[in-house]
Amino acid sequence: MNMTKFSSAAALVMLMSTGTAMAAGMADCAGSDISVPGASCIGFLSGNLNGNKPSLTDINLNLAVWGVHLTQPVASTSMLSGLSGDNVINFTQQLYGDTIVGIHYGNVMDAQGKESNNVTAFYRFNAGNGAGLDSFTTRFDSLSNATLYSTGTAPLTAVPEPGTYAMMFAGLGLMGLVARRRMQK
Repeated sequence: MNMTKFSSAAALVMLMSTGTAMAAGMADCAGSDISVPGASCIGFLSGNLNGNKPSLTDINLNLAVWGVHLTQPVASTSMLSGLSGDNVINFTQQLYGDTIVGIHYGNVMDAQGKESNNVTAFYRFNAGNGAGLDSFTTRFDSLSNATLYSTGTAPLTAVPEPGTYAMMFAGLGLMGLVARRRMQK
């Protein structure tokens, strides 16, 4: 392998590890842009990359950094629009475990003071098990829309086995028998 091919391959790997190429001077997102501890971020990427407007190929190119590959468009119930003037994200469903969302912003300014307009950021975070996460906020109030790309499922509650019910009913019957005998004495 000659050095030119090697450096091109290395550059491609670097590009894939940081998401889609960003325009020079474009701001960088941070996990701390949202109110969920431990979040990671890909973006700010030029344009609205949310929902089903861009192709799955475009979305998968960005999410590949996290090893995520979508096979079908997201349901319309997983998309929020008309979020301007508010910085609260509240999907109609509870979020659990490993969660990925995309948020489209109007204007943003990153920690280094770089400003960008019309950008999308993808966030990945653990929404917890137990009660999960109902909503979260972003430090930017220039929201346009958001898409829930994936989240876990509600934890299962234990359901007793039939033998457990049988033992419980037998115990209740035995207690009733003892109570009846005491009343007769």
